[in-house]
Amino acid sequence: MLDDLRFTIRGLRREPGHAAAAILTLALGIGCTSAIFSVIEAVLLRSLPLPHAERLVALWEDQPQVPNASLSGPDFRDMKAETHSYEGISAYIRTAFRLTGMQRPERVIGAETDSSFFAVLQAPALLGHLYGPGSSGEAVLSERLWRRVFGADPAVIGRTITLNGEPRTVVGVIPARAAYPSTSEVWVSSTADLPLLPGFRESVNSRGSHYLRGVGRLRSGVTVSRAQAELDALFARLGVAYPDNDKDHRGRVASLQERIVGAVRTPLLVLMGGVVLVLLIACANVGSLQLARAAARERDLAVRVALGASRGRIVRQLVVETMFAAVLSGALGIGASYWGVPALVGLAGSALPSGSAVSLNTTVLAFAVALSMVTGMASGFIPALFVSRHDAIAALRTGAAVGAHARFRAVLVVVEVALATTLLAGAGLLLRSFDRLNAVDPGFQPKGAVVLSLSRSEKGATEFFEELVRRVSALPGVRSVGAIRNFPMSGSNVNGDIMLEGRPARAGEFISESQIVAGNYFQAMGIALRSGAGLGEQGGKSAERVAVVNETFARRFFPGEDALGKRFTEDVGEPNPKWIRIVGIVGDVRQFELGRAPEPEAYYPIAQSPSVAMTLVVRSDLPLASLAPSIAREISSLDPEQPVAGMQTLADRVRSTLDQRRLSALLLSIFSGSALFLTVVGLYATLAFSVAQRTREIGVRMALGARVERVVRLVVGQGMRLAAVGVAIGLAAALVLGRLIASLLYGVGSHDLATFSAVVIVLLGSAALACWIPARRAARVDPVVALHAE
Repeated sequence: MLDDLRFTIRGLRREPGHAAAAILTLALGIGCTSAIFSVIEAVLLRSLPLPHAERLVALWEDQPQVPNASLSGPDFRDMKAETHSYEGISAYIRTAFRLTGMQRPERVIGAETDSSFFAVLQAPALLGHLYGPGSSGEAVLSERLWRRVFGADPAVIGRTITLNGEPRTVVGVIPARAAYPSTSEVWVSSTADLPLLPGFRESVNSRGSHYLRGVGRLRSGVTVSRAQAELDALFARLGVAYPDNDKDHRGRVASLQERIVGAVRTPLLVLMGGVVLVLLIACANVGSLQLARAAARERDLAVRVALGASRGRIVRQLVVETMFAAVLSGALGIGASYWGVPALVGLAGSALPSGSAVSLNTTVLAFAVALSMVTGMASGFIPALFVSRHDAIAALRTGAAVGAHARFRAVLVVVEVALATTLLAGAGLLLRSFDRLNAVDPGFQPKGAVVLSLSRSEKGATEFFEELVRRVSALPGVRSVGAIRNFPMSGSNVNGDIMLEGRPARAGEFISESQIVAGNYFQAMGIALRSGAGLGEQGGKSAERVAVVNETFARRFFPGEDALGKRFTEDVGEPNPKWIRIVGIVGDVRQFELGRAPEPEAYYPIAQSPSVAMTLVVRSDLPLASLAPSIAREISSLDPEQPVAGMQTLADRVRSTLDQRRLSALLLSIFSGSALFLTVVGLYATLAFSVAQRTREIGVRMALGARVERVVRLVVGQGMRLAAVGVAIGLAAALVLGRLIASLLYGVGSHDLATFSAVVIVLLGSAALACWIPARRAARVDPVVALHAE
């Protein structure tokens, strides 16, 4: 083996170009694959760092009109009392807190939970303890917040902090790896048996108000399917007992890990599939290079066989050469991954689940090493077996043509073209989908506005937001100002059953998103007013409750009628409901994401429906850098303890919602570009070698009268036939791929003719260029020189 290694090193020195091509080709494939695998390992393969994490489940409910809905307080209490599949279940809500009493106020994202939350998770404490059953008003800090704000001071335990104006006692710190939800920086135990919705505390007892998320721990031996069957039976009973609210509702349970990563699983697997295709193309390319090099070493191999070298000895030498190149490629690929993984994470933005610690850990490094070995074997062993066949060796001894070698290289080229076609088609579909999605009208005008999320305590919240809107509206350059509770595409929403006046309430038939706004929100966002009037100032002065609804609300609930002046209520099933009159209709807004159709939505004035957390929207002709200090000064003068960090343009906020799709499209485009480059290089190398092998034949043809054009057609035709076969096979595979990624597409069919046609044109055009260069070289063969050599 040492002799083989020394021989390999001498060979690499003699042919550095060949060695560099093979090493860099494999390094590209190994580096890309290792980088993507690091994300796969962190997001999909790494389990939650909690005891018996496989028994942790997420709980929610599906409604006829609203899948993936939250739970109502009464439904959750019934679930807790009447199910037996769980060691414990807990409810929580995600919310924003204003942390004050520090050197500077901080806005932190957190969760209000019932007291059993951490007992269900069984999370460890980094410091102190995590509150348990019976606690009330206690707080747990995330490790990140503890280090960032409190300087990792152990004396924080027992300290009283102020969150949204309410004192909370810090009892513990939770390690970053065990935090759930991973975006939370603080957890507080509710002062009631269940978390209270700020501004709507009475909602905790309303079966029509869905705002709670659930988490549970299954008993040992209980499966998710068994727990689901128990929930099905429970909600069937609830649908009969409470038809106004729970008819046709279904409780749902699923693995917590699956719930966390479900949205990114398919995109990540698609990316992994794409990078594996690049790696396979790289292996095929190196295999083709090895065959060409072996064929060029005819005399060397023939001499070895004549001197008694066995087939195994020949195979071992050729495999050692490839494995040595693979080791060097692996080292380069791993080195590139050290740069590529941080770049990939930065490029992903919000596309990855928060808390995913992506890094080149020992698992990823072991994968990269194993991958180097496998690719070395794959790209070297099969070609080595082929060239070491006894009939091939005999042909080399006699100087016969190497047609078998050429056929095998042709097969490799067809494989490369087919894989590249499949990858290019997938990337093309995602790019067209992203372009279509990016062109969707969100229902508002992103340009020319800035946004800032704020939170207050319940006491005085309405007055604060109304006064802030008035003050900011008076700033120079400001055109309009408003605020809203659940900002579009922020990931938060509140919905519930409503009842229309004069119509019987049927559960699930009338469900509306609930929004609270202040100031001239619709003008600030650029939302079109279709009819009626906005809320403006009259919402707070009217004794009657009023609302503005979107077009989907009016069209779905009042088909063929004018919805203006109609009344509805959220007090479903109550004997004396408070009726709400519709005073305006506005255009639809993509509240959840650009690719999801608008839902019925009602907007209420803050004076009649208080809210402690709002997002300020300021439309102005001034750039963010000029406007932000003025807004910050007004906020600080009105409330010195109000944090003002995180101001951004509305366009940037919308753009961030496409991070996941942008990442998938961009990376697949990079992979497909790499695949196209490798394929073209492989096709060119194969034809160039073929021309070199057939120099004498071509010279004879030209000496016998063959014209230059005919020689060019001969070489180009040989390559284009290979490319055409590969494209045909690749298109068939692309049809299958299109169905697999259909869930990631928007506005584009999985078998989009325009995309597939463009892929065919690009690949065949690139192949024609790769064929033309060797063809021109063949046309320059001097017949006299060729015949003299013959």
